[in-house]
Amino acid sequence: MRVQDAPPFTVTGVDFTGALYVRNRNDAEKKAYICLFTCASTRAVHLEVVPDLSEESFIQAFRRFTCRNSLPRILVSDNATTFNAAANSIQLLLRSATIQDTFHSQGTEWRFIPKRAPWFGGWWERMIGLMKTTIKKVLGRAFVSYESLRTIVTEIEGVMNDRPLTYVTTDAADPDPLTPAHLLYGRRITPLPHLEEVPAPQPSTQTDISKRARILKQLIGNFRERWRHEYLTSLRQYHQTTGNNTQTIKVGDVVQIYDDSPRTHWKLGTIEQLITGNDGLTRAATLRLSNGLITSRPIVKLYPLEVR
Repeated sequence: MRVQDAPPFTVTGVDFTGALYVRNRNDAEKKAYICLFTCASTRAVHLEVVPDLSEESFIQAFRRFTCRNSLPRILVSDNATTFNAAANSIQLLLRSATIQDTFHSQGTEWRFIPKRAPWFGGWWERMIGLMKTTIKKVLGRAFVSYESLRTIVTEIEGVMNDRPLTYVTTDAADPDPLTPAHLLYGRRITPLPHLEEVPAPQPSTQTDISKRARILKQLIGNFRERWRHEYLTSLRQYHQTTGNNTQTIKVGDVVQIYDDSPRTHWKLGTIEQLITGNDGLTRAATLRLSNGLITSRPIVKLYPLEVR
């Protein structure tokens, strides 16, 4: 999904940051969180400040995101309790006739990565880390209000969408590095002020507006072409095959489930289903625990017992 040439935010990853402390109107301390939506292909981000991690707050943030960008076809997240509850609510919401008539869509497919496997969502965890670093540099130890935090987070969103995706060269003749903003708007959104003289505004005709629309569409198409030839090809140098991936787990096996506790406290489970990647290799598995609950784990945290 990261290499599909699709419209921005067709495939979207979502995650929350940790708690940030802000002051209210009475100068009392309260918590705030940031909900991050990131596009799998263009690497663009959309940030929303929410007052808590409740289902209602996430639903409101999701509605604001879809109104400003689009309704994603696939939404990927971890298995946090907030997302599990919100997924059920959104699924019921999108099944209603009113919502379907409004969006003219089949709804959003919500996918969850295996539990206790954060590396499956590395492409949005990287954006979370980048955003945290930027917030620390901007705020430092300042104690700001909720409204000030929203303004700062929106400015950080603009800076992150202007970060280069391709190499930055020292040759002035080379084109500017490709950024997520180029793929969204056809231009950077936080450049330096224009030095040239801006002409006086002239009344536009329908022909002029149509011409500008065609030029913008062609411009974004050129940036998409650069995205395919420059950005996608650069991803290959980071992929290195290390270790081995011996497939030793099959359906019906009894396994011990790794946990951050003594090995004598690890739970037992039975493999119900194997989750394979596009290369045909098993990456995770669905388990049935001794109490009857169904869960999922990556295979690196499963240890088969020598039971036949």
